[in-house]
Amino acid sequence: MTFNSYVFLFVFLPTVLAIYWFLRETPYVNWFLSAASLVFYGFAGPIYLVPLLFTCVFDYIVGRLIDPDRRNEYRKPLFILSLVAQLGLLATLKYAGWLAGVANNAASWLGLAISLPALALILPPGISFYTFHTISYTADIYRAKFKPHDRLVDYVTFVAFFPQLVAGPIARASNLLPQLAAKRPPITWAQAESATWLICWGLYKKIVLADNFGQLTALIGDRLTPGDVQPGMGLLFAYAFAGQIYCDFSAYTDIARGVAKLFNIELTRNFATPYFATSPADFWRRWHISLSTWLRDYLYIPLGGERHGRIKTLRNLAITMFLGGLWHGAGFGFVVWGLYHGVLLVAYRVLRIEENIIRFLGSRVGAIVAMVLMFHLVCLGWIFFRATDTQMFPALASIGALMSGRIMEWPLLRDFGYGLLLYALPLFVTEPFAYRKGKEFVDLHDDWSWPTKALAYIFVFYGVVMLGAREQSEFIYFRF
Repeated sequence: MTFNSYVFLFVFLPTVLAIYWFLRETPYVNWFLSAASLVFYGFAGPIYLVPLLFTCVFDYIVGRLIDPDRRNEYRKPLFILSLVAQLGLLATLKYAGWLAGVANNAASWLGLAISLPALALILPPGISFYTFHTISYTADIYRAKFKPHDRLVDYVTFVAFFPQLVAGPIARASNLLPQLAAKRPPITWAQAESATWLICWGLYKKIVLADNFGQLTALIGDRLTPGDVQPGMGLLFAYAFAGQIYCDFSAYTDIARGVAKLFNIELTRNFATPYFATSPADFWRRWHISLSTWLRDYLYIPLGGERHGRIKTLRNLAITMFLGGLWHGAGFGFVVWGLYHGVLLVAYRVLRIEENIIRFLGSRVGAIVAMVLMFHLVCLGWIFFRATDTQMFPALASIGALMSGRIMEWPLLRDFGYGLLLYALPLFVTEPFAYRKGKEFVDLHDDWSWPTKALAYIFVFYGVVMLGAREQSEFIYFRF
């Protein structure tokens, strides 16, 4: 069940909201929300509930045992056991099959008569997200930054809360669990209207922008064959996927925030006009904010952060980004993408690229040049993230051909460039406006007059009707 499905929008969500309204002030409200969340998650397959429930119960018990107030001498071993169990489950289900294949290929290349059995394990949707939810809970308790919660049902609701279960934002127990455990008053008209706009704008970005960008990405990708490398096709491929993944993922976040708001729950924002970043560090302050801050707080800082000299700081940056890439999936493309961003972070810090650009060109022109450069560096990274092994090298080669002076043929630019420009036009309007305001575009809605809001809803309605993709597709980050 996905947010853009008729079952979710017209059956599941209205039913859950109606029942929630009657149970809101009773002790059973979180029993109902946890059950509804498990139904939502189990819709993809009841077997997926097994690792989710194991994670919930196991870390709830560990959280209580490692409470500093208990003065338990086994706090550290129990916390390590929790990390091993959660990361071990994630690694087994997500990476074991891929690693077995890599080992077999390496053995074959070396001429060794070794063959590991092929593993066909189920990959529960969103396991990377809810594993990070639970790790942050036990880590904060171990570090005495959060108290273990008394009621198991509240904790299960926190981990499994259906708006953010499958693709985030990655929640911290210190932010979300108190909201779920507290009594929630009915939402106001302003909150309901804000939630409705978040959902509508998210659906527009998904159905009109992301899915059409996705069709362009697939069409261009089909032309990226090793024997027919056309100059510039890789750049169009990267532009199309840059639009797709941003609109797709931010659309999910918008809808998740809107749905949660209907239950009077505030989820953290996950994006802040990321393609206006002027450096890799700035990009990660704007892109997938809940992941980048999680990696900072639970990986980069524990590794030492910036506390042990420049060389170790650069090492910590590289390790963090490598593991951040691997978190996304089992494949060399994700590994290369993570390492690529690690190299960018190191290079910008060592060479002071952003500062030098602004120093030579001035603050205004330099900032624009730094944005354009960073955008294209991000797009180059998206090729590693998105392209299959057969597409990656032709895409890079076609960019190289364009940069060497070969010109893209007009029919190709006409066939793909027009479509790319059509679906990028709304972003050319909304993103600069949001950047100047220092907010996401969807959050500017609360300051609009009613005539402006009415025009926005009309625009979204006709956009979906006239330009929306006709086939439902799942969100990209469901795979992670």
